Formats: sequence, structure tokens, C-alpha cells
Amino acid sequence: MTGPKRGIVLNCDVLFEFDMRIKNGEQEENDLQLIDGITEFYEMSMPGKPFTIRINGDAGAVDMSLTNVYGVEATVEIFISEVENGFDLSICCVVSVLEEHKEFQLFGAPIGESCGLRRFVIAVSLDTMMHLKFKVHQHGSNVVEHCCSFEAKLHGCASHDIKLEVACFSVKVTWSKLMEDL
Repeated sequence: MTGPKRGIVLNCDVLFEFDMRIKNGEQEENDLQLIDGITEFYEMSMPGKPFTIRINGDAGAVDMSLTNVYGVEATVEIFISEVENGFDLSICCVVSVLEEHKEFQLFGAPIGESCGLRRFVIAVSLDTMMHLKFKVHQHGSNVVEHCCSFEAKLHGCASHDIKLEVACFSVKVTWSKLMEDL
């Protein structure tokens, strides 16, 4: 008999595989493994409202918020320029899912120079608003907050420029369909 000695079957709608690590030095082999495993989700058993699951690992746990979203995909690109001095930056996203507002953090780290952040991809219900909250904290000063909002569209892009004392932010959101029948 030729071929595989075992069968491979996928009986779920969505399979998440995790290999999350806690950075513990310069070398990757020094990192502490937080979670290594998989979890399965089935569309028919997913509730219509957002819910949170906890994924436990040997070195801690990660909470993940989920829901079915019939809508569009927002690809968010952020470029930071004209950085005066270093500052701590936190970016959160607020989206509405079935009249419930869900806030989650996209980014949090110190910024020392002009840079582009990695892209963020967010599922948003069509014809709702996606809000991005920027929180900037510079040592010795108060936290400055700025919010910019984007209406979810079937396709296209929108941009917003933010000028603060410590830096300038250029935010671009590109919309695309999640499903073909929208």
C-alpha cells in the first residue's frame, strides 16, 4: 500500500493554531512559550454577540474576543512622522457588533523615531463606524487622546491626518469585501 499511513480530516469551519511566546532576550530560543496548541470554531455554534474565550498555556493565558461578522475588511496602515521626542503610544479600535461596542488594543509600545507600523486587519459590519483611539504619553506630561472615525464601506479607502505636539500620524484605511455575496 502506498500513500499516507494516516488520514487528515478537518471537521471545523475555522482552526486557529497558536505558538505564542514571551520575549525573554535577544535570541528566539530564550523566549518563554506561553501557548502552543489549536482551537476549533464552528460557524453554526458561534453566538451572534461577541464573546471571549480564554486559552490557557503553561506560562499564562490569552483572552480572545470573537463573533461572526458579516461585513467588510478594514486594512489599517499608520505612518508616524515628525517625531519630536520619544513617547509611549497606544492604539485601540472600537467597533459595533449588533449594537454592542467592543474595544480592543491594536498597538502599544514606545516610539522614538519616524516609522510605519505594521498593518492591522479588522472585520467591521457594513455601514457602521470604526473608531481608532490614539493615546500618546510623553514622560512628564499628561496623556493626550485623539480619535478618528471611518465609516465601513464595501470598497475604497479613506485617510485621516493627525497632528499632535509630539508627532504627526497619517492613517489610511482600505476597505474590501469579506464575502463574495455582499
